[in-house]
Amino acid sequence: MANTSIVKTSGEGMIDPLAIARKLRERVLVIGLIALLVVAATAAYVFVVPPVFTAWTRIVIDPNVRKPFADTNAPSLLGNEALAVDTQLLIISSTAVLAPVVKAHGLADDAEFTTSASAGTPEERTTKAIETLAKAVSVSREGATYVISIGVKSQNAQKSAQLSAAIANSYVHEQQQSQLDHSEQLAEQIDGRLVGLRERLRAAEERAQQYRASKRLQGSADGTLLSGQELSGMNVQLVEARSALATATAANEEIQRYLQREIEPTSLGNVVNSPRMLQLLDEYARTSKEEASLGASMLPQHPSIRRLKSELARISSLIRDELRAVSQSNTVELEVARQRVQNLERQMETVRLSTDSGEQELIELRELETEARSTRAVYENVLGRAKELANLDQVTMPIARVISPAQPPEYPSWPKKKALLLLAGAVGVALGSAIVIALEIWSQLRNFLSRRDAEQATQDEDQHSLPQIPASPEIMPAQVTHLTNTEVRALVEDLALHRRKPASLLSYIQS
Repeated sequence: MANTSIVKTSGEGMIDPLAIARKLRERVLVIGLIALLVVAATAAYVFVVPPVFTAWTRIVIDPNVRKPFADTNAPSLLGNEALAVDTQLLIISSTAVLAPVVKAHGLADDAEFTTSASAGTPEERTTKAIETLAKAVSVSREGATYVISIGVKSQNAQKSAQLSAAIANSYVHEQQQSQLDHSEQLAEQIDGRLVGLRERLRAAEERAQQYRASKRLQGSADGTLLSGQELSGMNVQLVEARSALATATAANEEIQRYLQREIEPTSLGNVVNSPRMLQLLDEYARTSKEEASLGASMLPQHPSIRRLKSELARISSLIRDELRAVSQSNTVELEVARQRVQNLERQMETVRLSTDSGEQELIELRELETEARSTRAVYENVLGRAKELANLDQVTMPIARVISPAQPPEYPSWPKKKALLLLAGAVGVALGSAIVIALEIWSQLRNFLSRRDAEQATQDEDQHSLPQIPASPEIMPAQVTHLTNTEVRALVEDLALHRRKPASLLSYIQS
């Protein structure tokens, strides 16, 4: 039981923090030396490595820019504004923007951007320069604004500023050139479309004209057929002919009534318009008036009255003779008018039948003409747009502009000498302290393992050398277990050093 208690308590105190703290205090010079070495190595790197300068150019993106003379409701050139700026970041660092900068500044022959100015073909050196420049370019967005910063790293401050400004200008020019190329491609597509529309228009008009000629559907300026106009004109003539027939019939009836002595000559009116008849009617009216005037003051047997009556009879006889001649002429005119009306009615019926038979053909003709007109409308619309694009193909609206040109930086962006030296000092102190702590921990662990091995060996030897000790009321486990850890550790060490016998051990415990 005593040996078991000793083994359980022998593992305590494996790592001693106080000893580690004492060791750190003792090895301050070593830690300082390690920190000094790290600072010296960092200083050598700082003063040996070539400095890198970074110049920044800032541009602003206009999210509301549109095509020239475009409607205010038309979408902007950037499209979806939420992704527009992020898209422009990728465009700025693309080959389309960087290649002109490499060519303009001769970076293909610059040792900073190519491994060797004479190695490889010009195309390979140019590609290598573009790749190196792309790695040296930093493009970022300023927060949630439309401002983009373009930074270029170079070993020369002046070159860094020049390349940053050149990339910004190349980006603006590339956007304008993209709009011009888009306009030219659109104009080419419209020209090709115009050729097809022109052929379709010509074919549609030719089909309409051929159909009109084959069906003899001659039209007028207002789009109606000549047969329709002819029918309308004949209808007017028929109305006039019927009116003339009615007038002639009425005049003939008046003449017949007079000849049958149903009316007086004064009632003829304007039925007969011949000069001779008008003269006779005028004489008759004047003589009749004179007779009535004398009859009021004289007797009917008066010679003057009898003379006037004789004159009236003579004039009436002349009127009757004249009316007979007029009646014969009027009868001929009446027959002519009647024949004219009948002829017009027959002609109208013929034209009407012809018009009815051509209605279906007219519908087909109108369909062909409608197709031709719609094709012409599309052709004229596209032609107008083509002319508009031709007039505006040189007008472009830049979507970005430079707001802060790059300036040569005064201090390099890398290496940061002060920051690196301070960081090296901190790292050196941490490294030295870590080394001292690691060595001290290793020493404590080694000592601990040595003591544990010695204790284990002593315990094994005691187990083989001690005889069986009978239980004695003087030596009870309760008397042994009151020992402290320190007393047990001292007892074990004494046993290991002096090779005490079990009897001596028991005597020592009892004492």
